[in-house]
Amino acid sequence: MGMRYEHIKTAILVVLVASSLIMTYHIWTYQPSYKVISKNQHLQEVEVSSKSKIEDHILPTEVLYHRNDNHYMSHDEDDVNKWVNEMKKWKFSNVTDVSDAISPDGFLNYVHGSNSIEVLYPDALPLKTFQQLFSFSQTSLPNQTFDRILIKIKRTPSFFVSVYLVNYEQKKIYSVTVKNLAKDDIKELEDKMKRTYAPSFVYKENKNRYIFLPENNVTMNSEVYYTSMRHLDIEKYKEALFNNPDYARKETSTNRDVYTEGTKVINVNTKTDVMEYVNLVNSTTEVMEDYNLINRSFSFVNDHGGWTESNYRFNSWNRVTKEISYRYYKGNYPVYSNQGMTEIYQRWGNAEILNYRRPLYRFVRVQDSSVEKLQSSQKVIQLIEKHQNFDPNLLKDISIGYQLEEVSQQPKTGEKTVEFNSNSVKLVPSWFYYYNSKWYRIAPPTEGGDNDGLE
Repeated sequence: MGMRYEHIKTAILVVLVASSLIMTYHIWTYQPSYKVISKNQHLQEVEVSSKSKIEDHILPTEVLYHRNDNHYMSHDEDDVNKWVNEMKKWKFSNVTDVSDAISPDGFLNYVHGSNSIEVLYPDALPLKTFQQLFSFSQTSLPNQTFDRILIKIKRTPSFFVSVYLVNYEQKKIYSVTVKNLAKDDIKELEDKMKRTYAPSFVYKENKNRYIFLPENNVTMNSEVYYTSMRHLDIEKYKEALFNNPDYARKETSTNRDVYTEGTKVINVNTKTDVMEYVNLVNSTTEVMEDYNLINRSFSFVNDHGGWTESNYRFNSWNRVTKEISYRYYKGNYPVYSNQGMTEIYQRWGNAEILNYRRPLYRFVRVQDSSVEKLQSSQKVIQLIEKHQNFDPNLLKDISIGYQLEEVSQQPKTGEKTVEFNSNSVKLVPSWFYYYNSKWYRIAPPTEGGDNDGLE
């Protein structure tokens, strides 16, 4: 009887031990159904629109051609794209600083000398960013910037071509070795430049730079666009920019919706359809390299599919304040607005976005178009030089672009006020000049006067 009792106890003990082992195994191997959400996962998962490539948003804006003391220029998108496509065939290497070989007094004549072609970008680019746009066999590049590609031609029997990267402001010139350069293609492009580019003259009053302007009068289309107001869902941006969007507080006032979550605020102007995000706390200590500012700014918008149109292009940046802007371009001409309606603007902390402003609408289709003749370059120079205390050395550029204006509707019978049609905007061809670190518009004669500094 005792032996039988011991066997029963042993069997029960074995069952209990086995059950314990099975339960322990399941506890150790159990996988919970929830996912760990990283700090930046919202930006990676929430998509407002489709993704883009960085080369679609960093493009030249102008090509200059110098030959036999004559100068030619083109902003035409097709002309610029032909040079971009040609350079994409090249393989760059051996970036070398050759600035010391050219005296400071001879810098301007060298860059703009005869048999030279300049492909201009709107602002200086880090070489490491340029490496992402074109083919580079050299992996390690100096931490330098450039704002134009200079192609110099020697008409020897072998038709010799040299390529340089130039920082115009710093008077720096970097030679580069180029392989896969097809001389016949260069000759073909050069022949077209002589035939189709606009003749230009040089404004030389600024001792540090030349400004090239068209000799002949310019005509451009003034166009009225239908826009899709609130094309972009603000709820998507709340998800993308807030850690806990469901807990965001909303306050509404005249032409204004404000969403707040802790130290983060999204402010939407419901009249202009411009959104501004502000993060009041810079919580990181990581130091961002210059070229990373451009990369991160592009990736930041790309991660939540914010490139709603490829027309938004890299326009300017400031390595000290860590500000960067992408502007709307039409036909390779920048579009300006006094209310930030044509610009994607960012300001970064050490490695975290602190300020993000952008339009929420899209240009849909042209409703109306008319041809407008702009004032002559000579007249524009006269108007600029008439300003009180004008200093030519503070004038860095004069160019053509578009001013975005709201389309007004005539008041109904009995009404005195003019209402603005929020679904239509007008792009008006205009002259602009960059003076003392700010862009200004030269208003058409019918409007009179200059506008304030533009965003």
